[in-house]
Amino acid sequence: MSPSAPRTAPVRLLTVLAMTAACTVPAAAPALADEIQPTVMSWGAGIVGQLGNGTMTDSPTPTAVTDLLRGDVDKIAAGGTSAENSFALALSKSGGTVRSWGHNASGQLGNSTHADQKIPVKVPVLPPIEDVAAGGEHALAVDKHGQVYSWGDNAYGQLGNNRTGDNRGVPGRVQGMPKVKQIAAGCDFSMALLENGSVYAWGRGVQGQLGNGNRATSSVPRKVSGLKDVTKIAAGCHHALALAPSEDGKSVVKAWGYNIYGQLGNSSTASAVTPVDVEWLEGVDDIKAGAWHNYAILSDGSVWGWGHNQFGQLLDESETFDGETYRTNRTAPIEIPQLRGVSKLAAGGHHGVMLKDDYVYTWGQNGDGQLGTGNTTDSHELKRVLASDSSTTDVAASLGGNSTYVH
Repeated sequence: MSPSAPRTAPVRLLTVLAMTAACTVPAAAPALADEIQPTVMSWGAGIVGQLGNGTMTDSPTPTAVTDLLRGDVDKIAAGGTSAENSFALALSKSGGTVRSWGHNASGQLGNSTHADQKIPVKVPVLPPIEDVAAGGEHALAVDKHGQVYSWGDNAYGQLGNNRTGDNRGVPGRVQGMPKVKQIAAGCDFSMALLENGSVYAWGRGVQGQLGNGNRATSSVPRKVSGLKDVTKIAAGCHHALALAPSEDGKSVVKAWGYNIYGQLGNSSTASAVTPVDVEWLEGVDDIKAGAWHNYAILSDGSVWGWGHNQFGQLLDESETFDGETYRTNRTAPIEIPQLRGVSKLAAGGHHGVMLKDDYVYTWGQNGDGQLGTGNTTDSHELKRVLASDSSTTDVAASLGGNSTYVH
């Protein structure tokens, strides 16, 4: 799978929200820009029910997810490899229950059926859950005891149950790992960060995304090579990131897997079967992986990005663009001044979304309305979509699809 060709010519990037008094504030979306909504909000691709609003149609403006209050939601994880198979999971703040909606052909909603759902439904048979992750067509959850559960597509062993080729429509335990504290899911593989700081991966390995030195598929968890004391992991479609301390104690980013667009950030486009260093970054507080591009938030408040950039995902203002000239992919991180001071950030298939200064902003590809601006025009500059309030805690975007969520 590879990104589709750009459908609209990029516009010249304007510097917005820079940290000076002369900044231009991006225009608000035509609907709901300044209303405070109590529900989880979604927009973009909706043809398989992934917006959770009771319909199976796209929405280029924010819409309410049915019966899901943002104050009750701890995390949203959104999966899928395209608009045609996207789905979402919501983890509750109280009780650790999980609800799911959207595409379900592979059983990724975990409710024992294969019918798409256009409103959230509860995932049964799970104990109280601490974390959830949504992959291409599979899902993961980890409970308070550090036990991992998986369900959905298992074509490449991404469920970690020592089997391949048989999907599972209800959650089942993943064996073979000590206590897990975080999980991440790519398009066709899975990862777990253990409490001891090591990382395990399983599923498809043809692009090196399992990080264990070869390209073999594994239906059971195997340790990622050369990592220790990792504090966070993130999964793109076929690549992975990890946050780990350097020799001098400053947090740096490690990356492995597919690299055709520079998503490993090591000034190369060669894939890597073991972790490599993402260049130039240290003192990193957080990492976000989209399908083909990434962001890193540093302790000084700056934000850096690398990888696929054809739709302006990196808000790159270093060149002039006109006509049919498209942006350059970045094989090493570049600073993104417009995102400095962001409070929450997410990377989707070819777009980004952030929460900053009491507003939600989007940018990048918009063919299915995933920017929430009321149209389907791509944007290489920030677009203000929603006002927020104290109940707004985070943003999310479909891994490889074209849907966006705010809770």
